[in-house]
Amino acid sequence: MREKTQLPETHLQRKGRIKLRKKDTQRFAGISGFYSALPSPFREDGGPELGALDALIESLLEKGVEGLCVGGMTGEYPILDIQDRMQVFKHVAERTAGRVPLIFGVGAECSGHILKMGMLAKDLGALALLLPPPSFSNFSPQDLQEIMKDVAARLPLPVILYNIPQFTNVLGVVNVLSLFFSVENIAGVKDSSGDRRALDQFAVAKRAAGLCLMAGNDSLLLYALEQQANGCISGLSCMAPELMLGIYHAFQAGDKQRVLALQALVHELVAAVNKLPVPWGIKIALEVQGFSMGPLSWPCRSRMAKRVAAFRQWYEDWAPKVRELLSDPANFRRNDCAYEQA
Repeated sequence: MREKTQLPETHLQRKGRIKLRKKDTQRFAGISGFYSALPSPFREDGGPELGALDALIESLLEKGVEGLCVGGMTGEYPILDIQDRMQVFKHVAERTAGRVPLIFGVGAECSGHILKMGMLAKDLGALALLLPPPSFSNFSPQDLQEIMKDVAARLPLPVILYNIPQFTNVLGVVNVLSLFFSVENIAGVKDSSGDRRALDQFAVAKRAAGLCLMAGNDSLLLYALEQQANGCISGLSCMAPELMLGIYHAFQAGDKQRVLALQALVHELVAAVNKLPVPWGIKIALEVQGFSMGPLSWPCRSRMAKRVAAFRQWYEDWAPKVRELLSDPANFRRNDCAYEQA
C-alpha cells in the first residue's frame, strides 16, 4: 500500500508533470550493491559459447563482485535469439549456484518473449529483471509507457527499468517515474544514459519515495554514489573489476583521494572503449587477459581492424600500469588526483 503523504517538491512537480508519493518498497530492499554485467562469448555461428563464461564468472566472484547481471547491453542481448538467451540464463544460474544474486535482462521486441524469459528467470531464482524499452519499433514516449506498464505488471519478479536511450526507444525520466509509481512490481531504474540531469531526478525519487537507483554508466559511478544510488550494474567491471570495485569500496570508506584517482582512470578507460562498438573494447580486453570471448559480432576489415588493433595495443600498455598503481595504496597518497567533479 502507498502512503498518501506528499513529498518535497521537485522541478518535475512544479511543472505539474509528476507527483512523488512514498511507495512500499520493502520487498525490493535486497536490490543493491555492486553487480558486474556479463558479456556473451560467441561461437563462429553467432551462438553463445557457454563454457567460456565459467572462468570469467569465477574470477569476478573471487574479486568480490556482489552480484551478476546477465543479458544486458554488455551481453549484446539483441544479437542472441530467445532460446540462446535462456540457455545463458540457465548456465549462469547453474554455475553460480546461489553464491550471488542474479539480475536477468529480458529486453526483446516481443512481449511474449519478455514474459517467457521472465518466467524462466523466476524458476532459476533470479532476484530481479532488467527491462529496457524496445528498440526496433518506433514508439512515442506515451505509447511506450503504456506498453511497458502492461508488460511490467505481468512479470513475476521485481522489475528494474533500463534507461539506455542511446540504444532503445526513449522513455524519458517522467515516464520512468510514472511507471515506478503506477506499477507495483517496478522496483526502480538502471540509469545508463550518461545524463547527470536524469540521474539527479532519479536520485530525488530514490531519497523521497524509495526508487531503487542502480548506476549503469561507469563514467558517472562516483557521481551516482554521491547521489546515494543503491548500487551499480557495471559493464567495465567485467574487464576491470579491481578498478571499479576500488571506486565502490573507496567511496564507502570515505577515501576521497583514492576514489578520485580511480575515477580518473575510469575516464581514461571509457574514452578508449568508446572508440569501438559496444562492447567490443570489453571483449578485446578480456581476450588480452586470457578469457576466451570468441569472434566479434561483425567482421573487422581495413579501418575497423586498425581501430581494434590500436585499442588492443593501448590496453596492453595501459593495464599493467594500472595494476601496479592499484597494488600499492600508498600510490594514491603520492600522486595528485587528475579528476575533478564537474
